[in-house]
Amino acid sequence: MKLTNTKVKSLPVPTDKGQVFHWDSETRGFGLRITSAGAKSWIVQGRVNGKTRRYTLGPFELLAADDARKRAQAKLLEMYDGKDPQVEKKKLKAQSETLREVMEDYVQHKRTKNGPLRPSSKEDIRRCVENTFSDWADKPVVTISRDACIKKFRELSKTAPVQTNQAFRNLRALLNWAREKNATADGTYPILPVNPVSQMFKKGGLVQWNPERARATRIPKDRIGAVWALLEDYSKPDHHITTTCISADLIAFMLLTGTRVSEACKLTWKHVKLDGKVPTFHLHETKNHNPVTLPIGPVLHEVLSRRHAERIKGNDYVFPAVRGKKGYLSDPRALFKKVSEVAGEHLHPHALRRTFEDVAQTVGVDSDQRRQLLNHLANDVHGQNYANNPDPAVLMPAMEKIGDWIKKQGGITRAAAKGENVVPMKA
Repeated sequence: MKLTNTKVKSLPVPTDKGQVFHWDSETRGFGLRITSAGAKSWIVQGRVNGKTRRYTLGPFELLAADDARKRAQAKLLEMYDGKDPQVEKKKLKAQSETLREVMEDYVQHKRTKNGPLRPSSKEDIRRCVENTFSDWADKPVVTISRDACIKKFRELSKTAPVQTNQAFRNLRALLNWAREKNATADGTYPILPVNPVSQMFKKGGLVQWNPERARATRIPKDRIGAVWALLEDYSKPDHHITTTCISADLIAFMLLTGTRVSEACKLTWKHVKLDGKVPTFHLHETKNHNPVTLPIGPVLHEVLSRRHAERIKGNDYVFPAVRGKKGYLSDPRALFKKVSEVAGEHLHPHALRRTFEDVAQTVGVDSDQRRQLLNHLANDVHGQNYANNPDPAVLMPAMEKIGDWIKKQGGITRAAAKGENVVPMKA
């Protein structure tokens, strides 16, 4: 039967669930699909490289029979030449995919060996696209050339070299994602045959990554007492505004625990246990995806008890933000500047983690327990079974020693400031 508009109109709708096909007698492979819901669509079917392929041409209501037949003949000719209509359609769609669309797909579906991306990683990537690459965000990724990348990299490197490195690492990951997602079954890439970011940094390429020095700053041991005294002063709510007090306690918490700033900031009261034989806090969202429960020593207990007494109604964060959408204090930058001044070093939050380890070593905490307190994963089988899931009770003496040493150094600093005759405390 030759398919015409008149004959198609008279074809019955199938009574059973599913669909039926009617094939044209004039053009082999050209047909019509009718579903049980009454939808009629023109289709074409042929073989490409030995595989059957079926392609939808359009709905009957919008495409006349003669026009549909011409489209079918064109598709059949492409199939004869070895072109897969489905692959060609995928290629066409890929050509229009924007950087923002790639980014959203990446943050939603990217998986690491430890599972989905952490919320902080997702935020970083989104911020990178929305800010650093805002002028490319709504442009197809196929338009991002090597030369454009080189130009932007050089411009941004003038003011923020290290941040530029990270931004382009993120961009490289997104473009690799776009390439792999759209790769064909035969291993070819319909878009971005070569990642332009990888191309610009290849050996002997036109640009090199900006030099990065590993940060190794920490609070000098002889300045820890002064820093602790400063934090104690700024933690008093009768002397300072609420945000300053919270910032002081947040910094004190990081110094006493060695936790990363993101882990400390997002700590909630439901993960803190102040009562009981062994008070604990639990980190459920960690960099290495290893949740850990750690003890709360006496000095840390004082800090957290103060925060619990001053908690904001309706806000479960231990270190809440007085205002803002996040709900937690994410940037104690203002007070951190004062800490840096007292320490005599330009500090970043991670410096507190290094300082914590220095103090732990000073007071005699062995390497295994230091690793457990810092939630560093052990690679051996024994470590995976035990060291990566420490017993808070076993670690409590170590936390007590660390907290006591830091607090006593603060007392020594205060005594020295008053002109008292003191002898620095030994570990």
